[in-house]
Amino acid sequence: MWKSSILRGLAVLLLATGSGFVPTEKAGTTVTFQETEVKQEDFIAVAQPLGGNRYNLLVIEQIPKKNRCWREEGENPVSVDLLLLNFDFTGHCRRSTDANGYSIRYDGQDYGLDYILALVERNGEVVLMGYNRRNTSASPIVVGSTRGISRSPMKIFLNPGWRFTKRTYEGKVLGHVYFSFDSSRAPVMENNGTSPATNSPNVIDAPRGANGGEKGRVLREIVAPPANVAPPVGGEKPQKRNRKASRFERFSEY
Repeated sequence: MWKSSILRGLAVLLLATGSGFVPTEKAGTTVTFQETEVKQEDFIAVAQPLGGNRYNLLVIEQIPKKNRCWREEGENPVSVDLLLLNFDFTGHCRRSTDANGYSIRYDGQDYGLDYILALVERNGEVVLMGYNRRNTSASPIVVGSTRGISRSPMKIFLNPGWRFTKRTYEGKVLGHVYFSFDSSRAPVMENNGTSPATNSPNVIDAPRGANGGEKGRVLREIVAPPANVAPPVGGEKPQKRNRKASRFERFSEY
């Protein structure tokens, strides 16, 4: 009897979704996600205070010609009025609140399974950092900061070379947002040779490959340099890795 109940439930689910097909993931299948450029002004990263020194990272996308999703006020830091909380923002705004909705992409490679994004108070501001999930002793990637601290939601300014992009799969634009860095597009500024040694980037360890190979020196900490110092964008590129996509990632839009 329990088998027939499960079958009836599955039939109802298929009818409700308008499809007689449930996607399955074949063993060993790998997927390479791509990215597409977006208008930077349509996106904002926000540090939302949770109490104490804890913060939640929000990424909000403004859908063009729809209700305004946020308003910026002040400076150092810039406070963010989350207008989307005042109405049903479906069809007006898209909001990502965790790793299902955003991740790091470096020189065309998806590092969503290898680095986790977190907000940390440091030197009078909140810093957006990427931490290696597999090697906790590795130095973090610095993506951006709030340039100050406030009790209200704060705008996160991305460091030079970083930008928002969106994930695509087989030509379809997904809801997932990348914090993307492309060394070939990073800004170049004059360097007078007087920058201190502390401005040198820290080397980030790459995760071990599927064959258990040695870790390589592939990513560097990207920090906002002084105006007359070239940003640290050199170093080896991350090793190319095809990463396995979950069924949810391939067939859902966040």
